[in-house]
Amino acid sequence: MGIWQTGGLEITFLLGLGGVFAGVFFLVSALIYLAFEPAQQRRRLTQRLKGNKRDQEVRAQIFKAYQDSKESAILSILERLVGWGRVDNLQRQLLQANIYLNPGTFLSMVGILACIGFLMGTTFASFTVGLIFAAILGILPIGFVRWQQKRKTRAFEKAMPDAMDLLARSLRAGHTLGTTMELVSQEIPPPLGTEFRVTYEEQRLGLSLTQALRRMGDRVASQDLRYFVTAVLIQSETGGNLAEVLENIGAIIRDRLKLKGKVRALTAEGRFSAMILGLLPLLTFLVLLVMNPNYVTMLLTDPLGRKFLAVGVISIFMGALVMKKMVTIKV
Repeated sequence: MGIWQTGGLEITFLLGLGGVFAGVFFLVSALIYLAFEPAQQRRRLTQRLKGNKRDQEVRAQIFKAYQDSKESAILSILERLVGWGRVDNLQRQLLQANIYLNPGTFLSMVGILACIGFLMGTTFASFTVGLIFAAILGILPIGFVRWQQKRKTRAFEKAMPDAMDLLARSLRAGHTLGTTMELVSQEIPPPLGTEFRVTYEEQRLGLSLTQALRRMGDRVASQDLRYFVTAVLIQSETGGNLAEVLENIGAIIRDRLKLKGKVRALTAEGRFSAMILGLLPLLTFLVLLVMNPNYVTMLLTDPLGRKFLAVGVISIFMGALVMKKMVTIKV
């Protein structure tokens, strides 16, 4: 007898349905927080930095609070559990995705979603399906971070050639590097302009140019930015024509972006096919679940059906990874 026709499972079904709504609520709340909270923090920071009274004292307080935030109790616990290197790497990835959460909060979010997925799977099906659902929901925040990271990096690299040209022209006009960075932060839209503004403000707060540039390199996962940082650091130690170097970097980045666009156009068919083949089994399962629940629930209630379902899910993920590797070409 199907799960939808068994009267004794009505309470279980309602509990599972409640778990689904709870999972959706937590996920939507997390996305709203990630979308709006960073903007509010940036507005508060901008208002403080623009204050006329006690300006230097406020900047010092902001810088001290930023440094002290790294020494919170949650980070100390994570450092003892997994080591500071991994915690610092996770914090760097969150910053590269413009997600202003500490690693403890982010890992708590992953754990909550995984628990919700496990509850949903065990309620509707079995322990094995619960583990699969837990893995899927637990991966969602990690996938969101990677997506945000790539999105920020693409926007940053797209604006890099214009920023390099602007820096080179300003240096040729006789401006200092600090002044040119402030000019870039005003003329270039986010995220590049924002990162240059943060770097400029960190210098005003007392950090050296080397420290500020390296911190900007940590906040953005861009190889092109590392070229710029390396060029500036070498020029500050050995001297040379920095304007010419920046012009060459801008030309190289512009040519590489053109080549990357051609590669994306040539691999568009493969990427679209991979997306269709990856989503087709899931869409078919959902359609059958709505149209003929008794036909699909055999995969959830029968022991052999659960094994087939687990093998199918694993095969779909493996196939998606293989197709992604086939159409991914690094430029």
